[in-house]
Amino acid sequence: MSNKQVGKGRRSSPKKNPKRQKNYGKGESLGYAANVALDDFYTRASHFSTRATHKHRAKAFVKYCKWQKMRDVRDIDKPFVLQFGAYVKGRLKVGYWWPDGSIDKPLSIAYAHNLISTVNILMRAFRGDNELKVSAREVLGVCRNSMRTKQIQADVVDMQHAANLAIAKGFERGAAVMMLDRAWGMRVREAILQDLDRMKREILATGEAAILEGCKGGRKCRSRTIKVNEFRLEALNYAIEVRPQGSRNLLSETDTVKRFLLRELNPCRPLLKSAGVPTFHELRAGFAQDIYEEIMQGPSPLKQPIRDKVMDRVARDEVARQLGHNRRGVAGAYVGGVRNAA
Repeated sequence: MSNKQVGKGRRSSPKKNPKRQKNYGKGESLGYAANVALDDFYTRASHFSTRATHKHRAKAFVKYCKWQKMRDVRDIDKPFVLQFGAYVKGRLKVGYWWPDGSIDKPLSIAYAHNLISTVNILMRAFRGDNELKVSAREVLGVCRNSMRTKQIQADVVDMQHAANLAIAKGFERGAAVMMLDRAWGMRVREAILQDLDRMKREILATGEAAILEGCKGGRKCRSRTIKVNEFRLEALNYAIEVRPQGSRNLLSETDTVKRFLLRELNPCRPLLKSAGVPTFHELRAGFAQDIYEEIMQGPSPLKQPIRDKVMDRVARDEVARQLGHNRRGVAGAYVGGVRNAA
C-alpha cells in the first residue's frame, strides 16, 4: 500500500485546549462564561441556591470587568482582583460614580464581603486553583459584623398558622418543612432530604435523633443530635404522614430538590410571610433561641442583657452544635451578640 493510500480518509481535527480558548472555553460572553463556570464547579445536579446566589453576585464583577475593558478571564491577574476589591471598598456606605455619570448603589459591609467571596469562588471555578484568592478583610479593611440585633419573628403559633394555610392550599409537604425547620432547627434542604424513618428509629432507641442528610457542605456528623420533645415528635410524625408513599424523605421518586423548591416550597413563602414569619431561615433562628433560653433559663441577648457570661458561652456552644456549625461565634447571628453583656 502506498504512502498516499495510508493517508486517505478524513483526518480528525486536533482537540482544542480549553485553557487556550477565551474564558477557558466556557463561552465568548464573560457573563455567560461565569454562569457556566459556576455550574461546572458545583455541578448542575446540586447546590441550586448556592449557585444562584453566586451568579447574582458575579454580575457586579462582570460589570466591572466590562467597564475596565476586560473581556477574557485568562487575562485577569491578582492586581486586577485587588483593583476590584478597591472598587468594592469605595462603595461602602457611599455610591460609586462611573465616568459616564452612572452610579452604583452603596454596599453594606456584609454584602461587600460576599462579593469578594464570590470572586474568589469564581476565579477558582475558572482556573482550578486559588492563586487569585484575596482576603476580604484585608482588601476592605473592615470585618463582617454578623451579630443579630433584630428580634426573632418565628413564634411557634405563627409558624403553625402558616402551616395551616399551606395545608389548606394543598401544600402539605411545604407545611412539613416549616414544622421541621422550627422544631428541629433544620435548613430547608435538610428538611427535604432527611431520612425520616431513621430519625424515628433513633428516637425510639435513644430519645434523640441526628440531623445527617442534606447538610451544608455534605457534612454527616453524629455530633449533631437533638433530644426529642412533644413538639419535635409531632413535627416528625406529620412529615412521615404526608411524605410520598415509599419514600424515606419528603421527595417522591420523580422529584428533585429543585422541583420541590419551585412547586412545593416557593408557593409557601408568601403564606409564611403573611403569618408574620419573614423567611424559612427565620424558623431556624427561632429554634436557636429556644435552645439558648432553655439552657440559660432566661431570655436571649436580643431581649435582655447577658448576666451570666459563663453560661452564655455554654449556651452558644450548644446552639452552634445543634445548628450544625460547631463554631460558637456563629450563634451570635441567631441569638444576638455579647456586646450587651452586663
